[in-house]
Amino acid sequence: MRILLFLALTLSITSCSGWSKGGENAYMGSCKQAGGIDCDCAMKLTKKKYPNESDFNEKGGEDMELALEIAEKCYAVK
Repeated sequence: MRILLFLALTLSITSCSGWSKGGENAYMGSCKQAGGIDCDCAMKLTKKKYPNESDFNEKGGEDMELALEIAEKCYAVK
């Protein structure tokens, strides 16, 4: 559930193509607030699926496949 919240928080990011530095920073900030997630891993998976920030903004918050992949691969083990 934290992943879905994390993805939903990042919807406020806007860009035309690629990922802006501000968009990356906003994503990473939201990720760190969610806690327990390897944010670099989550960013890598998100960018792989959504090379354009604007595509992520449109579809990412509802992407259960991406949320599950992040949950499986990016939870930080301490």
